Amino acid sequence: MQQTKKQNHNQYEKFQEEENELRAQEEKIQAKIEEVAPNKNMKNIWIVKPGENTNRGVGITVETNVNEIKNIINSEGGGQRTFILQRYIENPALFKGRKFDIRVFALITSINGVLKCYNYLDGYLRTSAKEFNLKSFNKFIHLTNDAVQKKAEDYGKYEFGNKVTF
Repeated sequence: MQQTKKQNHNQYEKFQEEENELRAQEEKIQAKIEEVAPNKNMKNIWIVKPGENTNRGVGITVETNVNEIKNIINSEGGGQRTFILQRYIENPALFKGRKFDIRVFALITSINGVLKCYNYLDGYLRTSAKEFNLKSFNKFIHLTNDAVQKKAEDYGKYEFGNKVTF
């Protein structure tokens, strides 16, 4: 009986230590977010991405509320997942009033310590289906992933497959 009480006490102390570590990490995250907090003319916009085992835009959200970001991080995977937090660029370069990303292809080889890079000369832009604005955080405005965009009502309205080659 005495041994069980001691074990429970030790487990409780370990739990308390882990909780304190998590609180310290949360405070560091909060401090970092506040460190890069916007000036009065900017919004506090963040992209939250799952860090592993996802692709095609799954799980990506655009958030403005720090508490909502904490909820996402704490609820998904019980703290066992990693997340990427990116400060949102509020005045991005636009293609015909819409967001885009650039896709180019390269192959880098290393043979006997000699690096070589081969670039494919063609590339393409992936465009969003909706005109850019910061009034709405609609994913069809802010995320250019093919898997996201192909579900948009305006997909392909401006360019075939929301792509522009160069």
